[in-house]
Amino acid sequence: MKNKNILLYGGKSTALIVYEMLNENKKKVSYIFDEFIKKTHFSHKAKFSNNKKKLLDFINNSNFFFVCIGMYDGKLRCLISDKIKKKGLKLLSIVSPKSIISKSAKIKEGFLAMPNSVVHKKTLIGKNCYLNVNSVVDHECVIGDGVHIMGSAYIAGRVKINDYASIGANSTILPDIKIGEGAIVGAGSVATKDVKPYEVVVGNPAKFLKKNIKKYNTKFF
Repeated sequence: MKNKNILLYGGKSTALIVYEMLNENKKKVSYIFDEFIKKTHFSHKAKFSNNKKKLLDFINNSNFFFVCIGMYDGKLRCLISDKIKKKGLKLLSIVSPKSIISKSAKIKEGFLAMPNSVVHKKTLIGKNCYLNVNSVVDHECVIGDGVHIMGSAYIAGRVKINDYASIGANSTILPDIKIGEGAIVGAGSVATKDVKPYEVVVGNPAKFLKKNIKKYNTKFF
């Protein structure tokens, strides 16, 4: 990748992590946009704005981008990514050199792999997925689009995680389990059976807590 202009959409902690990872790899971030904050809480040399009209200027002047929206907003991450791609920008993947990614794994664009994250043999990972520090996706898993696997979570072999699901820190998904679209497995939980779409489950063993219901404004710009 040539050192051309990079736009980060989102200006909070994920942006800090991505900014630093790119900087360590000698890649310069030129623009950061976040409509919900007045300024970033970290120092950087990029131009920042929360003005949607300015975002279009940032997009027009950029070659590459990454969407820095984590936690439970994988669907929003994908929607924004698709919008920006239609403007002609290329979506980056950002992989720590301290992560372990099997050569037999197949991973789509928009991938974020933080230090000590692991993707084992024959695993498939969709677009716009995040793996936080020390998370493990074991062999032959199928991970959908917009999935966020948080720190020290362990995904055992042959697990299927559908689009937009979130797996909490220090949680465990046992082998052959299916996690439904938009589901959330709470921090420290152990999923011993399938989780239905848009369910929030917590505990050991993980049990139903509530439904995960979200609405998104798709008029980003």
